[in-house]
Amino acid sequence: MKVILLEDVVGAGHAGDVVEVANGYARNKLLPSGIAIEANKTNMKTLEHRRAKIAAKKTADKEMAQILADKLDGKQIGFTAKAGESGKLFGSITAADIVTSVKENLGFELDRRKFILDSPLKEIGLHDVRYRIYPGVEAIVKVRISADGELVAEEAPPEEEGPRDTYADEVLDADEGETMYTVAPKAAEEPADEDEPAEEDRRGDILSPADEEEPVGDAVLGVPQEAEEPAVDETPEADDEPPADEND
Repeated sequence: MKVILLEDVVGAGHAGDVVEVANGYARNKLLPSGIAIEANKTNMKTLEHRRAKIAAKKTADKEMAQILADKLDGKQIGFTAKAGESGKLFGSITAADIVTSVKENLGFELDRRKFILDSPLKEIGLHDVRYRIYPGVEAIVKVRISADGELVAEEAPPEEEGPRDTYADEVLDADEGETMYTVAPKAAEEPADEDEPAEEDRRGDILSPADEEEPVGDAVLGVPQEAEEPAVDETPEADDEPPADEND
């Protein structure tokens, strides 16, 4: 839809321009709010007259903006906030904070969106903040931030330990400025007892083939075994007297 802008619209155009915009944007935003009118035949006939009125309004707006800039430029406001030893705040001062302070201390109604801040203020000291009142008309507001009480000691961030070699430590040679490495000696292996032959030798030289069978049961697990009781012979003892003669 073609519309005639009555005010400057970011991304669309300036007041008095005839621009093409989306139908929904025109019907839901521009036309109901009076920012633009439809570019029909009737409105186009009066466009020149409208443009003259728009130009006169721009001139008046710029003059009013300049009056405000003259009153506001160089004015100073102050804040106190908790800060660390390096001067960095535990928080920040935003454009909304500045608008509130200007209204309370200087009596000016400002728009926070017109303050030019790359990021919120995060350090103590004096800061010059630009306020764009109108295209080509700006004022500087001085913002002083002081520490609230004593500066708080800041904890150093913990150092990250990198992977460490088990057997090497890095040493810096202060004279030559080169990095050297010292290798820690490995623990010496204990020599085998010469008096005791290796397991394989003992098994090969001492044990007979029959003895090489591995024990089973508790003997394998190393559980001490109880001594076996001698077996009791349950065979009836023979009578010392000779058997009687059946013929007697």
